[in-house]
Amino acid sequence: MRTIYLLILFFVQLVCLSCSEQGVYADSASKQIIKKDMVVTRAINQLTPGCSLLTEIDKNAQDTVLERLKLNIAREWYSHRKGLSLPLIDSTIKFVPVIDTPSLPSITDSDKILMPQKDFASFYGQNEKGETLYFYALYTDRSNFTKEANPRMYRDQVELFGQEYADRVIEKLRNAKGPERWEIIVVSPQDPGYEEFEYAREHSDDGSFFILTRGRTYPRVCFFVNNKPYYCCEMQQHELGMEPLENCLRR
Repeated sequence: MRTIYLLILFFVQLVCLSCSEQGVYADSASKQIIKKDMVVTRAINQLTPGCSLLTEIDKNAQDTVLERLKLNIAREWYSHRKGLSLPLIDSTIKFVPVIDTPSLPSITDSDKILMPQKDFASFYGQNEKGETLYFYALYTDRSNFTKEANPRMYRDQVELFGQEYADRVIEKLRNAKGPERWEIIVVSPQDPGYEEFEYAREHSDDGSFFILTRGRTYPRVCFFVNNKPYYCCEMQQHELGMEPLENCLRR
């Protein structure tokens, strides 16, 4: 009988301990969600037309991107795109702002979740046929990648996998390829995603738009309506629509 009593007592203690740990985890998760919501709200309030985040890449980078595009055309990089005229009329070329939000598991009050994107560019222009073509340009130089320059990424790697692993990741990134060249991606009227650009220009306050990346992936076409930021997305029945940008940031 005493043995049975001790087993029951031990089982009850395990249940209580488990519930306590779950409560701590749930409370921690709840606080993290609240903290993220506060940071997102602050970021959205600061994201206004003409703010410092919405700046184009500098002129030297623009020239380098366009030279790269001309080089790709000269090499017939896009020769498989039958009927597509790529040379753009110079006077119609327009670079648009690109901002980035990291895709990381944790966040602190001091973190900025919107930052200027320095290695991802976007521009558009008209060809001789009068078609508007949109472009993404990506550049990578990991040779100077450090934990000091990327504290959030390093911190999250340490929390998830330990410091030794995080240090190996940093070193691997630095030694992967070093400086890499620009890669140009064209979005023509026949390509998926083209209508998002057109939708943004049609529905924005002034016909302009900007791009939001999440760690250089999943670029979102964004724009202002009544000075509030929105992004273009697919709604029901595959129709295009728009949602407040903060919905995207909270996911």
